[in-house]
Amino acid sequence: MEDTAKTVTTAKPKNGKRWEHKELEARIKEPSLTRVWEQGGLYGVVRRGKDGAPSVMFRWRFRHDNKLADFTAGTWPGDSLKEIREEHERAVALHSAGKNPTTERNLQKLAAAHAQTEQLRVHEEETVKALALRWQALELVKRGDKGRKDNGAEVIRSFERDVFPSIGSTPINSVPRSAWTNLFDEVKVRAPRMAARLFADLTQFLEWCERRDYIEVSPLHKIRKSDIASPYKERQRFLWNPDGGTPETELLELREKLPAAKLQRSTELALWLMLSTGCRVGEVSMAAWKNVNFEKREWVFPADDTKNGMEHRVYLSDFTLRHLEELHKLTGKKPWCFPAKHNDGHVCEKSISKQIHDRQRSEPMKNRTMATDTLLLSGGPWTPHDLRRTSARILGGVGTDPMTIEACINHVMEKLKRTYQKSVPWESKREAWDKLGKYLDSIFTEKDQEIASL
Repeated sequence: MEDTAKTVTTAKPKNGKRWEHKELEARIKEPSLTRVWEQGGLYGVVRRGKDGAPSVMFRWRFRHDNKLADFTAGTWPGDSLKEIREEHERAVALHSAGKNPTTERNLQKLAAAHAQTEQLRVHEEETVKALALRWQALELVKRGDKGRKDNGAEVIRSFERDVFPSIGSTPINSVPRSAWTNLFDEVKVRAPRMAARLFADLTQFLEWCERRDYIEVSPLHKIRKSDIASPYKERQRFLWNPDGGTPETELLELREKLPAAKLQRSTELALWLMLSTGCRVGEVSMAAWKNVNFEKREWVFPADDTKNGMEHRVYLSDFTLRHLEELHKLTGKKPWCFPAKHNDGHVCEKSISKQIHDRQRSEPMKNRTMATDTLLLSGGPWTPHDLRRTSARILGGVGTDPMTIEACINHVMEKLKRTYQKSVPWESKREAWDKLGKYLDSIFTEKDQEIASL
């Protein structure tokens, strides 16, 4: 039997086996108590804080490699007696397997710390947005023959709009397949062609991630383009219809409607230049005066500024030359044929298209032109690119052979045809552009003469 509290330094549970919480709580109040014991070799060292609050750090002593060592199972009451005993049992099991339980626990802590650090790194470095920007820098930035002309800027803009808001900050391995496919739902409703383009860009991005082992397999590998959007039907809009009595009806209609549209004169000139050369709206928008030679009557579009990456040289017919000279009087003091208003560069490649589209709307958009419906033609809505298609059709109508037409509009063709396109002589293309210009002059001059005779 124990004497007094002052003489007691160690204690065991009344049943000699395990402590109950309340029993240990009562005994630990004795100031002289320094250790407690229970079955299985588990012992506790009593500690008292500055405020006098007691606690018990439970340990288990074992021998490993002929050396004594202590394993800390937990500290009561912060850790419950049940948790402490479970930790002790795990240690005994490890020791029975020939392992040092203290070493094994330290290794587990290191592994957990490493996993946490890796998880943090993944969240910072391997999110969808971080990897997309890395893909852009490594694969889309123009380097020699590789990359995109805009360095992938348009791709990232589409990702900023349709991808990053929902999954941009998520580690790419944590994004379920359904989340990727759901990205296309809203885009399909808004713009089916944009959904198809987004699918193509995301497919390239995810295949790059797969090659870099950021993901095991692309979540889009089972998805087909037709699942995202209906197959693209080539647009067949022309502003010149040879099947009618007067094929030039819509071109004359366009010229008559231009004054009411209140476009800048430079934009009006851009339309006639695209029609008379067959050049793309983006190529015309980025054109520089240094590439225009009025004396030789040549307009050169560098390879970096063309869609197919091939330099394109255009002959200036009388019609084209006259309109280009007028444009030079308006913008010739600046390096760009179509300079931007608010910076030193050229206008946005979409600027002309937006101006034309706005003038065919039924209702005006906020902070945009009020001249809606002014450019809607009898044949229905049209785009600047339709002028390029119209140009090719007129070239055929004035007797130009198909191969020369393809060369004049710098069209990307299949490999076999491209080989023969290189053999199309400059004289043939110059003659074709000259015929086109003369035809345009004839229809507009004839109309002017009719008006003058009234």
